[in-house]
Amino acid sequence: MNVRDEVVWLHRRAGFALAGAALDEAIGRGSAAELQRLLAPAAAAADPWDDALLPIDPQDFPSKQYAINRWVDTMVAAEQPLVERMAWIWHGHFVSALDKVRFARAMVIQVRLFRAAGLGPLRGLLRAVTVDPAMMLYLDLHTSTGTEPNENYARELLELFALGEGNYTEADVQAGAAALTGWTLERGEATVQFRPRRHDDSPQRYLGVQGVHDLDTVIDAVMGHASLPTWIAATLAWELLGTAPDDLVARLAEGFVQSGFDLRTLVGEVLQAGLDGATAPIVLAPVPWFVIASRATGAAPDRRTLALLRSAGQLPMLPPSVAGWPGGSAWFGSSSLVARADLAALMAATAPAGPVVAAAGSSDLQALADALGLPSAGFAAESQAALDAAPAGRDRLAVALLTPEFMIA
Repeated sequence: MNVRDEVVWLHRRAGFALAGAALDEAIGRGSAAELQRLLAPAAAAADPWDDALLPIDPQDFPSKQYAINRWVDTMVAAEQPLVERMAWIWHGHFVSALDKVRFARAMVIQVRLFRAAGLGPLRGLLRAVTVDPAMMLYLDLHTSTGTEPNENYARELLELFALGEGNYTEADVQAGAAALTGWTLERGEATVQFRPRRHDDSPQRYLGVQGVHDLDTVIDAVMGHASLPTWIAATLAWELLGTAPDDLVARLAEGFVQSGFDLRTLVGEVLQAGLDGATAPIVLAPVPWFVIASRATGAAPDRRTLALLRSAGQLPMLPPSVAGWPGGSAWFGSSSLVARADLAALMAATAPAGPVVAAAGSSDLQALADALGLPSAGFAAESQAALDAAPAGRDRLAVALLTPEFMIA
């Protein structure tokens, strides 16, 4: 890859892309400097939500719309792209969903956690996620008592979140469930409390460790399991590289352990591997695609956005199951593509006059690719034919947003 393509790749994978002057400036700094800028932002990310607009009321529909809209707005505005991208990745990994959680503030608290801790020590993130209000509601840990332990969270912690299927036993799930009992949500509040009377403090054998009996000893045992570094390294490799060959994952996992399980270090090594050539195409899911398109065109999210994202199959805070959203070719289904076409038309129609709209009105398709922040190869022949057939201007811009070159990072 040349410098432009390295920077374009980096921002399309580790953020939500750059275009125009921002891309030119990044290219001038070079990919090595851009990677460091992504990993070490100059200031903490500002909180976009106002708790006064997030009442703890499961019947308050406006607060749910507000919570989701503000997150989409924040991703589009992203001044710290990697922080926002990692929050989105963890949202699809440590899954909770608003349809079961029911009140928006709990989901916002969880997204705040991902934004604040998504590049920090893994142990701290795992511990915080376990007793996060939305997670406790979604996987029922708040109902779990010493006499009736609920196994839902204990199972997903091992199967989906930390170790992977086949790396634990049913006895481990049961032991973990017992050790995690006693955590409750205060009625009418989004706060968590530990109640010793509801807890089973008897020592358990868990993941081969004797004496596990509470939250911290559970997390310690999970962190000490041999499968964890590989599972987390592979997860981030698939998300950021689109590929996870065994030799690369083994090297990433080893570095992850040596770093003390520091996620910032792991993400940096994953992205460096991508810059070094370890990358494969990734079909952009509807939300990242929409955010990248909004940033490239300058079109602001519209009141119709959430309905169209739902039709496209992906609405923030509403993943379909604990396994998260599908990926790859699943996003090429007819209903998803129709909704994307409607979103593309909406963004093209509302984009402010500027370089992108001007390029779409010209016959220079390379200029349009450059204005949209695409790699230097521009549009392939089939896409060029489709763009030439579209009326010059905003119609052509809508088609450009639906080309494989734009929809696949």
